[in-house]
This record gives sequence, structure tokens and C-alpha cells, in this order.
Amino acid sequence: MRNPVDKQKRRLLKALSCLPLGTGVSMLAGNGRAHAMGCDGPKSLVCIFLAGGADSFNMFVPGGSRYSDYQASRNELAVPESDLLEVTDAQQGSFAFHSLLPSFEALYKEQRLAVISNTGTLIQPTSKSDYLGTVSLPQSLFAHNTQQKLWQTGAGIVNGSTAFGWGGTIAAHAKNCNGNIPVSSSFSMGGNTDWLASAAANYVSLNADVAVERMYGYDNISDWIPPDRLPPMGRSLEALIAQGQDSGNTLMSRAIANSVGRASDATSSLFTAIRANPLPQMQYGGRNKLAKQLHLVAKLIASREQLGMQKQVFFVQMGGWDTHSDQQIRLPLLMKDFNEAISAFQQTIDGINLSPTVTSFTASDFGRTLSSNGNGTDHGWGGHNFVFGDAVAGGQVFGETPDYSATNNQDDAGEEDGSFAGRIIPKISVNQYAATLSRWMGVAETDLENALPDLQNFAEKDLGFMRS
Repeated sequence: MRNPVDKQKRRLLKALSCLPLGTGVSMLAGNGRAHAMGCDGPKSLVCIFLAGGADSFNMFVPGGSRYSDYQASRNELAVPESDLLEVTDAQQGSFAFHSLLPSFEALYKEQRLAVISNTGTLIQPTSKSDYLGTVSLPQSLFAHNTQQKLWQTGAGIVNGSTAFGWGGTIAAHAKNCNGNIPVSSSFSMGGNTDWLASAAANYVSLNADVAVERMYGYDNISDWIPPDRLPPMGRSLEALIAQGQDSGNTLMSRAIANSVGRASDATSSLFTAIRANPLPQMQYGGRNKLAKQLHLVAKLIASREQLGMQKQVFFVQMGGWDTHSDQQIRLPLLMKDFNEAISAFQQTIDGINLSPTVTSFTASDFGRTLSSNGNGTDHGWGGHNFVFGDAVAGGQVFGETPDYSATNNQDDAGEEDGSFAGRIIPKISVNQYAATLSRWMGVAETDLENALPDLQNFAEKDLGFMRS
């Protein structure tokens, strides 16, 4: 007859193999090399992904004579002039942020936020005739899952398991800068992401709704193991790991035990560092999921030195941006939460005097159509993105402002019958955007060439929106 304790231990080992547990740690990177090339002091990069295709054309609006074209093409979706916060660009004239984005306006006027105009997935510079002739177009344009992957990998086509993220290239560089530490310095608070995928460095997945705690053991095992059986089995997680690592066990059992051991070391380091560097609670509404993720990011940035990290890479995600219907109701609610989260996060980073070393940027599946579908917008292509932090050459619009007119628009991909679609062809590639941010983090040119092979197709390989 089998020993019931052995049976329970097998059940526990099986449970251990299903990490991430309550700590939220799911993947860890190995050790890196200290003092690697490009390790020029502490820096943290934060990717804010707006899942669903954000209508950035209503976040940042052209001013002057271009406003009338914008208003005519957007019809009932156009933001009234009374709801706009005016800003200027020295070369391109007047623009405005939506009045629900006052923190963006403030950062822009403080020259700490730049707008990257009309950005999207591109294999090479693409004209309207190229689009109509299907010349070197990215795979599955206007499809959520494919475009998200292409944005996050910087690729033109989905390339199976070899398509790693350009954030993963930055993470591999960060790993080399951080030396022999027990925790990966790349983190996702937004679930699994292609952006951090890498052959050289894994990332830690954290749940912002669950506090990071030490993995001393599982108190809840008493729910299914009789109390009189607990003493001989042992309560200690360390003891269970040691048992699993015993040379007499199978390779799988030892691999699971080693994985749990690394997770235990990582959570202990994270718990200790966060506890040693307390932050005031960021001010935001309790239902603001993006703000909650960014609060955890701020805690880890504040703990950067304690964790022994020179470089850190973060991914957070905000969903709900697929506004096919009820856009007039849904988009204002999204922008309100978006603004609140960004404002609270940047104020927190400013408060701990780390803003010169923290850069945040936005990305999304694609832009949305300028034209209305009657109740919202459809999937577009190009859209605006925002980069902010003290290292950003802010107060500027980078890239050519698209044509907003509904007639003879050479920036519009158009419908099959040649009519206006409002799908704006990007002028700036994700590759150019990615390369500029990656260089700021210290990634070498040879690594950029490998991570972003289509970058060679663009004359301007650095957009210039980073000061240092």
C-alpha cells in the first residue's frame, strides 16, 4: 500500500511545478556580466501598451488650418475646439491635447514629453501606390493579434518561435549590465508579452493585484494534509526543494525543484528590496488597473539600487481601446484613466528624484480610422505615440504630420473602390521608434541590426527624441 504522505508530497510537487503561485513570479533570467559595453549608469524603460488599437487621433489633434480638415474627416467624432489644450511645435505649428489629458499637456510644456507622429508597422517606406500594389506590406494589416506581435517584435511578418521582441533585446543588454543577481531585471505586469521574449534573457511576470511575498512555504497545505502528518513531512519550502534536488530523483523533479528554488530566491530579494524602499501610495482611483501596474513599476524602480540593477525594462498593458462602437462614451473614460495613471506615476518618479533615468513610452496595435463607422472607428494603421521623462527632448512633434483631409489624401490607404477610408499610412516605422529607445538604453548597433533587420530600409535610424 502506498504511503499517504508520499502521495501528498507528489501532489505538492505537482503544485510547485505550476508556478507562478501567489508571488506572481513565473520566469527568471540567469546571471549576467557586470561592466558590459553600454552600461552607462542606471536607466529604466517602461513600455505602456494600449491593447485594442487606441484612437490617438483624438488624443492629439492638429491646430490651425489643419483642424478644419480633421473636423471634416472625423465628423461627429471630432473633438470640439473648446475641449482642446493648445500646444505648439516650433517647426510644425499648433496642436492640442484632449482636455482629458492635462498631464500630457503639462509634460509637453515642461519639455518632458514628445509626440511621435504617425507611427506604425512598416517593412520599408510605403506610399499609397505601394499599398494599392501590395508592395512589401506587413503581414495581416488591421488584425489585432498579428499587429500586436509585429509591433512588439519589430518585424514585418510573424516568424514563429524565432521572432523575439525588441524589448527582449534591451532585456538581454540589461542582464549583461546587472552582474550576478538572483532576479531578472525585466518585468511584465501586463501578462505574457512578445515584447520581452528573448533567447538570452527571461522576464519576471508579476501580478499587480498580488503583493510580492517571501515563499517560506505553503500555509494552506494544512487544508488538505492532516495536521498529524505535517511534522514528519516538514513545513519548510527549503526542505521540499532540497528533497526535490536529491540526485536520486528524476531530471524533471530536480528541474522543478531548481525552478522553485530560483523563484524562492527571487521573491525573497524582491520582497526585501521593496520593503526597504517604501513609496507613498500613488493617488488614483481603485479601479485604475494601469495605475496599479505602474505603482508596482515605481516600487521596483525605487528599489533598483537595492536589487543591484543598473538597467530595468518594464511592460504594462491597458486594454479596452477597440472602440468600434460607443466611442463617444468609451474613449473619454479610457483617456481619463490613462491620464490619471500617467500623472500619478510620473509624480511618483519625480518625487524619488529618478526622472532623469526613467523613460516611458506608449504603443498600440495600430491607429484607428479617421472616418466614423456611425458609432465608433474601425481598425486603422498609423497613429501617434508619446514618450516622456526627463531624458526626452520634449515639447516637440517628431515626424511628419499626416494629411487629415477626406479628399485626395495620399496618406490614406483607401477602400478597395478608391473611396476615403481614413486608414493613415505610417511615415515612421516601429523599427525607428524601437532603435531610438534601444540606443538610449545602451544596446549596441550590431544587436540592433539583429533585432530590427528592417531598420536598414530606413534612412533615418535614430529619430532624435532622446537627449542622452
